[in-house]
Amino acid sequence: MELDPHVLHVAIRWVHVAAMATAFGGAITVLALATRPAGDPASAVLSVAIRYEWMFWAAAGVLVMTGIGNLAAFGADLSGPSTPWGSTLMLKLGSVLALVILSLPRTLAVARMSQAAGSTASAVVWLRNLYGATTAAFAVILGLAVWLAHG
Repeated sequence: MELDPHVLHVAIRWVHVAAMATAFGGAITVLALATRPAGDPASAVLSVAIRYEWMFWAAAGVLVMTGIGNLAAFGADLSGPSTPWGSTLMLKLGSVLALVILSLPRTLAVARMSQAAGSTASAVVWLRNLYGATTAAFAVILGLAVWLAHG
């Protein structure tokens, strides 16, 4: 029995969107915890951030694999980089690459904070800044993805 290629393409896109939702939603969750007025203890925010980092890197791997699968599904039908659509795709891919590269220091900072003796309020400020930047980057990438899907 042969698998319908359209079903496979839809499944790849669905997994891609689910991985993006996991990574973006997790960043929003950590940011929300770090910015609550009542404030959770720094150790609680850090605990969620540590879990998020594992999810982020798993989701990043899935996003790269499914993104390549999506590009392969379109193949020669993709517009070149000299077109507005192609330029936007290049901007999105560059933004994704920058997010992944700049996430390594964030992960290392969270790991270092988890090893430090006692979490402080300054750790929450750092987490708020780190996850604010991550959330903003995901928002830009999501905006570009929506534009590409409807452009």
